[in-house]
Amino acid sequence: MTSCPRSLVNLRSRGLSLLELLLVVALAMAVAAALLPRLLRSRILANEGTAVSNVDVITYAQESYRSSYPALGYARSLADLALTCHRDCTPSPHHACLIDCNLPAATTSSRDGYLYALAADPQAGEHGAYVVAVSASTPGHTGDHDFCAIEDGRVRFRVATGEPPAQISHDACQRWPVMP
Repeated sequence: MTSCPRSLVNLRSRGLSLLELLLVVALAMAVAAALLPRLLRSRILANEGTAVSNVDVITYAQESYRSSYPALGYARSLADLALTCHRDCTPSPHHACLIDCNLPAATTSSRDGYLYALAADPQAGEHGAYVVAVSASTPGHTGDHDFCAIEDGRVRFRVATGEPPAQISHDACQRWPVMP
């Protein structure tokens, strides 16, 4: 067995040199820089998937509401469709217990990167008409697309514009392309 010179043993026991430490930090930063865009893209796709799913849920809830309250037609607000968060839910025209109780709060604050709006016109057609719209709260960062649906139940989309969802009309939504 060969022994190391005493000066080499002392050098190894000191730990990493400043240069070695800088190389490790630079390598870690390079890996992070390479992975960050993929992480952000994954987050945008997850937010968009949640938004589309919520539009579907609201659309189905609207049909259930119309069936349960035919004299009223479609619900006029997300709150009309929602559960009551603080106690057991007894369905009524003002809380039909059909969607998550926190979804109506997304009309003023973002939920999973999106803002939500529901507008109904009870005078339109036999049962009325509605539009549910969701817009990316920060286009390009929380989502790349806006989504909407009307009473035909088909989810539509467009490139996110930053337009508040409450400003998306029934007619505007109808002109957007349908999701594949």
